[in-house]
Formats: sequence, structure tokens, C-alpha cells
Amino acid sequence: MTRPLDTFTDIHTHTPGKARSIYSLSPGETPDSVPDAEGMAFSAGIHPWDTEDPDLYRRLDTVRAMAADPRVVAIGECGLDALRGAPLDLQEEIFIKQALIAEECGKPLIIHCVRATERLLRLHSTLRPRSLWIIHGFRGKPQTAAQLTRKGIALSLGPLHNHDVPHTIPTHMLYHETD
Repeated sequence: MTRPLDTFTDIHTHTPGKARSIYSLSPGETPDSVPDAEGMAFSAGIHPWDTEDPDLYRRLDTVRAMAADPRVVAIGECGLDALRGAPLDLQEEIFIKQALIAEECGKPLIIHCVRATERLLRLHSTLRPRSLWIIHGFRGKPQTAAQLTRKGIALSLGPLHNHDVPHTIPTHMLYHETD
């Protein structure tokens, strides 16, 4: 049995047209609006930096609609960022709504998490998701990586990862990206 997203060599990119990659849609984009999108896979979500958007709830409806598109293979990038975006309580509300969309459609959740690991772990414990959660662009310490993977949260490493981390992540919990 393969893991979700195993057919992709890059689970998070903002560069369209890359083979075997998942393109993270930006606000206002749809799979049909991306140039060179033929054969591409996508993720759709509301980034925590965009949680101050006055059309936030309308955008959430758009994410829900795009989740039904078979080209959208993951929900996200969504998450929690203690340094940027709306207050964390609102970010958490929007994150939970997207986590529930991921559950409803059975797709993995691509997560942006900055200085909110404990809050994310609490949400994971409370929501008890069946769909895979993946923190993208993980740059933390080996101890944090171990804590997250023990709880069932996978990690994706980009070019700026902590070089002490990869060997601490179980192979089945490790993904790669270029973002």
C-alpha cells in the first residue's frame, strides 16, 4: 500500500508546471486559472497569513468547492502562525474548518505552522483526524520533529531544513518539497 501523496516528489510548490509536484493555489487561483496546469495536482486552502481577508468565509466556501475537484489532492496550505496573520483564535477557527473539509473529502492537510506547535498538537488531539496532517517546510529541531511524528503528524522538508532532522523522522512520515 502506498502512502497518500507518494506519487509526488514535491508536495508543496508555488511554481506551476513542475512534473510530479503539488501546486499550492494562491488566493483567487483555481486549477483552471493556473498556466501550464495540464496534468498538475493542486492543494487548496487559506494560508494563515490570509486570515485577515474580509472575504474569509466566502473563500472558505471556495476551498470546500475546490476540495471536490479530483485535481485537488490536498487541503492547504492552512495553519497557524503566531507571527503573522489574524489573531491566533481566528486562525485556529479557520484551520479547524479546513481540517474538517480534509476529513470530509479524505484528503491530506498541508499545514503551515510557525511558533504554534503546542496549539497544533492540542488541535490534533482534540480533532483526532483520520486524514494525514503534514507540516510543510519544517525547520524545527529534532526533538520537535520526534514529538510531532509520535503524534502522527508527518513532516515535509524543503531546502532550508535543519540537517539534524531527517534521520529522526520515520520514513513513512517524511515528505519533500521545494518551497
